[in-house]
Amino acid sequence: MALELGDHIWYWGGNISRAQNIPRRDWFPDSNPGDSNDYSGHGSEIYYFVIYSDQIARGQPHMRNRPGSFSWMNNNPGNITGVPGGPDFGQYPGKFSWHNFLIFPDWSTGFDAIAKLLQGPAYASLSILDAFKKYAPASDGGNNPVQYANDVAKALNIDVNTLIGDLNGDQMVVMQNKIQDIEGAIAGDSLAWNSDEIPSEIANQLPSTS
Repeated sequence: MALELGDHIWYWGGNISRAQNIPRRDWFPDSNPGDSNDYSGHGSEIYYFVIYSDQIARGQPHMRNRPGSFSWMNNNPGNITGVPGGPDFGQYPGKFSWHNFLIFPDWSTGFDAIAKLLQGPAYASLSILDAFKKYAPASDGGNNPVQYANDVAKALNIDVNTLIGDLNGDQMVVMQNKIQDIEGAIAGDSLAWNSDEIPSEIANQLPSTS
C-alpha cells in the first residue's frame, strides 16, 4: 500500500512499520518486554519519518536529546492527542503518531489547533489550573500539571484560577506560545522527496507528486 500525506514510518535496518509504536517484539525479540525503551542496543539506528507535501521529516523522537522531537516531527507544537472520530483541529484525518499524537500538515495549523482545543467545550469553562490537570495529567509520563499551569499563568501575568474562556485573543496567543515552549520542539531533518537519504523501502512507497 502506497504511503499517504500525514503517514509516519518507523525505520530500522531495512525494516519499516506504520505502527504507532516501534514494533520491538518483532524487531528485537530479545528485548525486555517490560522496558519500553529497550531496543537491544539498536535505538540509535531507528528513525521516524513523516510524509508531508513539501518535505519528508526525519528524526529520532524515541531517543532523548536526539534530533526530531514528536512535536516537531508531527507539526504539533502542543502535542495534542486525539482518537478516531474526534474533533477536527486541522490535522490529517485518521493519522495518529505515538501516544495518539495528531499530525498536522504544517506548523501554523498545529499552532492554531492549540487555541481551537482550549477554546472548545472541553476546556473553555475550566480554570487554567484545572485545564492543565486535564491537558497534561500527572498520570501521563510524569507531567507536573500544577507547575505547567503556574508557568502559563505567569507568562500571562494572571491568576491560575482564571477561566480559559475569559482569555482574549492576544492572551490566547501568549498561552499558545508558552505551551509550545513547554512542550519543547527539537528540530529534526527536512528532506526533499528525492533525497538520497530516504531509505529505498520508504522512497518506493511515496505517493505520486504529479
